Amino acid sequence: MMSTAAETRNWLELPQDVTASIFSRLGAIGILNSAQKVCSQWRNISKDPSMWKSIDMRNLGDLHNMEYDPEKMCIHAVDRSCGQLLDINIENFGPDELLSYISERSIHLKRLRLSCYYISNEGLSEAASKLPFLEELEIFIYPVSKQALKTIGRSCPLLKSFKYNLVRGKSFHYAPDDEALAIAQTMPELRRLQLLGNDLTK
Repeated sequence: MMSTAAETRNWLELPQDVTASIFSRLGAIGILNSAQKVCSQWRNISKDPSMWKSIDMRNLGDLHNMEYDPEKMCIHAVDRSCGQLLDINIENFGPDELLSYISERSIHLKRLRLSCYYISNEGLSEAASKLPFLEELEIFIYPVSKQALKTIGRSCPLLKSFKYNLVRGKSFHYAPDDEALAIAQTMPELRRLQLLGNDLTK
């Protein structure tokens, strides 16, 4: 049988740092869709830029059957970071415009994970040119051009980890060594490299 104290616990009496720690485990969607709507105190905590240094917006569902607009929600989360964003995951959604928005407002970004089904080589190159402090990049994508890979390498000189996992269509024709050579020529500080779906020759 539960004690009276447990039944009447007031969650608003938790120290703010404890509440913030709980919020960080909810993720961006949980905070924006639920937690911040509970009361003014929780809403104020959710507005603290330090809550938004890491944003996980990966989409695991169907974009056409979602109760919220992931792009608008992501923009809202980036705005709340007030330029303090260091790590963001935007897997399985988001066009060039969203990636551009993130890169323009997050110059200190160190880690970026994305699926580029909706992002062009031009959009990827433009974003990379605005992220000089990027250290980790994970791309799950249809092939990126050799030139885009070179732009990433030259624009992000601190890049230490690069994961490039490809999904190739049967009709796609490419030079299998070009991608690896572009990486080798422009990313000298790499400590970790993952290439999946790449038909690198001997």
